[in-house]
Amino acid sequence: MRNCIRIPRFLVPRMCEDEWVAPACDCSPEWWEVSAKGEGLSARDCILPDFLRGEGEEERLKKIRDAMYAVLERGDLGRIERGFLLIERHTARGIRKGILAAVDIEAFSPEGAIRPTTQTLPSLVGSRAKERAGAIIEFPHTVLCYKDKRDKIMRALENEELELLYEIAAPAGKLSASFIPEFIASEVIRDLLHYGDPCFGVLDGNHTLAAAKMHWESVKAGISAHEARNHPARFTAAEFVNLCDPVLTVRECGSGEAVRKEELLALWKAGRTLPAKSVRLGSEQDARCSLEGREISYD
Repeated sequence: MRNCIRIPRFLVPRMCEDEWVAPACDCSPEWWEVSAKGEGLSARDCILPDFLRGEGEEERLKKIRDAMYAVLERGDLGRIERGFLLIERHTARGIRKGILAAVDIEAFSPEGAIRPTTQTLPSLVGSRAKERAGAIIEFPHTVLCYKDKRDKIMRALENEELELLYEIAAPAGKLSASFIPEFIASEVIRDLLHYGDPCFGVLDGNHTLAAAKMHWESVKAGISAHEARNHPARFTAAEFVNLCDPVLTVRECGSGEAVRKEELLALWKAGRTLPAKSVRLGSEQDARCSLEGREISYD
């Protein structure tokens, strides 16, 4: 498998309180309201939920871009050293763990090292690509998976003395992140590539990745091959989770019925996809929250 994983420098809020957290952009209006806390700027001000797209979208995007500049200028977000983050999320089924890293968008395709689970809606991809085009920060939403039956990657990280960056009481339950320094992250990449073979599957964020790729193709068309090698828009943040983790569940949208993980694995290997918006990662409350950020523009 081609190495599609990169070691980024993340931005984390200096005051890690639950007011900063925002749900993923595909949340319901009800869950968006549940997450509303505090009067200051937060990650919620830097995200456009899907149910608010359409009429008035341009004005909302302008406010989002202004908020992104504001949180950077005020120092609300601090840039940490290059490395990964070990995310621990308390859910109704237990503690779900993930490794927040960056991936090469060029690897995202039905035949690539990163493969979609579902088809995408062109209108939604276009809207999210427009949002990304004017953004200077991205807030992670994509969840990828690998197959590690004995959970060797996570067990190895448990033996490391990692620095705890934050531990907060998010609306969906306690959320924490520990810093994985670059020298350990390099070893994690090797293991992820081993257990991801022949590919990483997208459990959540198919539209987000498709939009990032659409934006990247537009950027790439106007720069040199040398500039394209390490341009920040070429990469996006993604959380890697173990498909074999018993805490991890994938459900059908609508019915809420559990989806067999082996069926998903066979799907990725064959390069096939399900209908758009047909499955989701766990319950809505378990889905990826936005807390950390990553710069995606030179502006």
